[in-house]
Amino acid sequence: MANANTAKGFRTAAPWIAGVLAVILFLAINIITGLRLDGTRFDLTEHRLYTLSDGTRDLIASLKEPVTITLYRSQGLIDAVPALQPQAAEVAELLRSIQQAGNGKITIRTVEVTPFSPEEDEALTYKLAGFNLATTGEKGYFGLVGTNTVDSSETIPFLDPSREAFLQYDLTRFLSRLADPDEIKVSVMDGLSMFGQTTTGRPPWAILDNLAQDYAVAPVPTDAPAIPADTDVLIVTHPATVSETGQRAIDQYVLSGKPALVFLDPDAEHSPPNMQNPNIPQNPSSSLDTLMHAWGVNMDPTKVVGDNDMAIQTVGVAGQQRVVANYLPWLRVDGAAFNPEEPVTAKLNIMRMSSAGSITPVAGATTTMTPLLQSTTNSMLFDTDVVVQRPNPNYLLGLFHASGQRQVLAAHVTGPVQTAFPTPPAPPAASADGTPAPAATQPLLKNGTINVIVVADTDMLADDHTVGKDGRPSSNNSDFVLNAVEELAGGNALVSLRGGGLASRPFTRIMALQADAESTYRATEQKLTQELADVQQKLLDLQQPTQFTRDQDAATVAQQQTAQAEFNTRMVDLRRQLYDVRLALRSDIETLEFKLRLFNIALMPALVILGALLLALWRRMRMRRGFRASKQAEVRS
Repeated sequence: MANANTAKGFRTAAPWIAGVLAVILFLAINIITGLRLDGTRFDLTEHRLYTLSDGTRDLIASLKEPVTITLYRSQGLIDAVPALQPQAAEVAELLRSIQQAGNGKITIRTVEVTPFSPEEDEALTYKLAGFNLATTGEKGYFGLVGTNTVDSSETIPFLDPSREAFLQYDLTRFLSRLADPDEIKVSVMDGLSMFGQTTTGRPPWAILDNLAQDYAVAPVPTDAPAIPADTDVLIVTHPATVSETGQRAIDQYVLSGKPALVFLDPDAEHSPPNMQNPNIPQNPSSSLDTLMHAWGVNMDPTKVVGDNDMAIQTVGVAGQQRVVANYLPWLRVDGAAFNPEEPVTAKLNIMRMSSAGSITPVAGATTTMTPLLQSTTNSMLFDTDVVVQRPNPNYLLGLFHASGQRQVLAAHVTGPVQTAFPTPPAPPAASADGTPAPAATQPLLKNGTINVIVVADTDMLADDHTVGKDGRPSSNNSDFVLNAVEELAGGNALVSLRGGGLASRPFTRIMALQADAESTYRATEQKLTQELADVQQKLLDLQQPTQFTRDQDAATVAQQQTAQAEFNTRMVDLRRQLYDVRLALRSDIETLEFKLRLFNIALMPALVILGALLLALWRRMRMRRGFRASKQAEVRS
């Protein structure tokens, strides 16, 4: 009997004992973590945004002089703005990780800034951005200042929470500037008016602002006789108006071993508009045939890449109705389109290109062409003349036949080449007063080893492809350009970080179902649409006024009325069939979407509830068995 009472008392006290043990275990884990795992954290983000990348570690290891990073922060600002609290924690952890990786070369200081204090005077000296904490004018600060032993400094005026995904990139760029204060010079031979146009009111493009944050950017005329000698990387965009003189300058520049990033286009949708007709571009295409052939690659300006797997959906017109369809020349570049083995593209997630061309190697080329961006095999080449007309998306879908080949949209071209201009240029003419023109001071190069990245699209540089209306990145297009410049200039610290803030997670199963449904129903839809258009035209013809004789009038009118009634009936029937076809086009997709919603909204919670019920039932059964066992023990005693 005593044993039974003891067992019963233990069962009663068991929940309390378990609770006490849980509290003890929780406290023990926290104490051990605090003692043993200080500074250790688990990064569970998909792209490991908060783990120091190899590029960041390499940059820190390459530091030759000590660096001091000072975090100016106002706790009042952080407490008043909840969005800053997780940002402040991440900043503190990343700075601690950077300091640990620096092995004594990096010192981290934290300065608490209060209103009207000497610390606020310091923050204002470094032009940190202050934000109002109260209506009285008190300000708070949350920025970084970095200094080195050669008296140069860098700042991040405000650690914006909206750039949380780019935090490590911003800190690494901050360190990179401290490590090497000399800016890389990027010269831009611009055929897109990227620097803006005062006559048309076009502002500079956002991608130039991004470049200017890391490099010294300067324009170069398209007829320049030579590329500036201090140029580290040359960018050429849409060279439709580059003269032979300018092409010779590019030729000599790349033969000297210096790198170039060239953007060509069979259909430059964002080229400056024609002054006589603003609806069409001034220079619709560019190819640099002479130079490209010398470099061992080609881009046919009469062909545009269309891809049914990468196509962006747009609103088109079918008959008198608006429908959503894939516009094949507008490409969403993601996933396997990026070359994972190349630093320029390895970390990118999503890009956008429009009416891009296809880059191919020239037979017998001495250079190596490494693809950076490619289409899928479910692609083909459209005639540029067709795409320029911006036809109905369904029209291009009707022309589409997959080639089974991947088209190269961007490539890295390296290797030995001969000059594209073996014949020397004509000597410059003498001036009007008879003074002879100065002779060339540098001998012309006949051969060399080139390092060039060629991209078959210029529209990817435009603002509507790079940033959203709020100015934030909407794609990795800018990251691609920055990575390319960084790679060509010989530095990879930032390449490994760009692109991590954006992700592409398409519903591939839904996209596959949509493609299958379109291939099944598209032909029927087009046939019905055409028949409907024919019937509508016949009705219009019948409604035209016609002269009849008195004897023919009554009979003809009766025949017309009968024909109109038949055509109206047929038109209603065709519209119903067309509606049914378009409904069927969506049925499989909507069914799958419903199943996904059911799985996410209902099934998982249902499984959790079912598991809890089974656990409760199992515990109840155990308690009943224990109760019966105790009763039987009491009876025996």
